[in-house]
Amino acid sequence: MQCALYDAGRCRSCQWITQSVNEQLSAKTADLHRLLAGLPVEQWRTPIGGPEQHFRNKAKMVVSGSVEKPLFGMLHRGRYAGRSLRLPVVSRLFCPRIQRAKTFYCPCRTHAL
Repeated sequence: MQCALYDAGRCRSCQWITQSVNEQLSAKTADLHRLLAGLPVEQWRTPIGGPEQHFRNKAKMVVSGSVEKPLFGMLHRGRYAGRSLRLPVVSRLFCPRIQRAKTFYCPCRTHAL
């Protein structure tokens, strides 16, 4: 999967992003077999993979800046990493909710985030 933030070195939240879904499932299945090697397993089921994109239902977001000029986005190694909410791993249901949260009214300011 391609992710501009990962490719630019601005986000490293997805530890498996460089591997295909099938490669991930194979590696995770091998780990599971290794971890449970000493236990009696009646039957191993075939793993079920999810979609390559828009699979996350959570994201780490940061609100920083000041009351007058808040910054909303991601923090990477102590630096603000931008306002991009179009992350290919985050569920499409998530972005509209974040956009709505950005318009939250605060009496101390007169503009949206």
